Amino acid sequence: MWGMSVGEFLTVIAIVLVILGVFVAVIFVIAKKESASLEDLLASIPEEYKEAVKAEPYQPMDGAGIKCATRGLIGSIDTNGEKSKVRLVFYNEAREGFYDQTTTIRTSELNGKGLKLYDLVPCQMKYDKEYHIHEFKKIM
Repeated sequence: MWGMSVGEFLTVIAIVLVILGVFVAVIFVIAKKESASLEDLLASIPEEYKEAVKAEPYQPMDGAGIKCATRGLIGSIDTNGEKSKVRLVFYNEAREGFYDQTTTIRTSELNGKGLKLYDLVPCQMKYDKEYHIHEFKKIM
């Protein structure tokens, strides 16, 4: 085949399969870490706050097409100088589970709005029809 002997061809196929196997394994490890990370975050949030985020509706925004508004729960805040990384927790009724989205906000804006851990903050979301999930767009 293509100027190769059968042995050379099988060697090439074996090498390609090993590379693909390593790639799939890396993706699996990363996905597992992200899942464990969400589980760790949820374990640190008191039950009453999780129930509060479950009760938050997704309300369509006037004239915004597939955009809607809801409130997300601040699950963690990591401040580093003038930037703060905020992990927001949402509940997906269709999948009956929590998910998180991370955003960066200026620390001065975070402090100016008086936002702190476990606050419910108004967020603009966009519905992803392919994955049936609302993707975070911005804190309003």
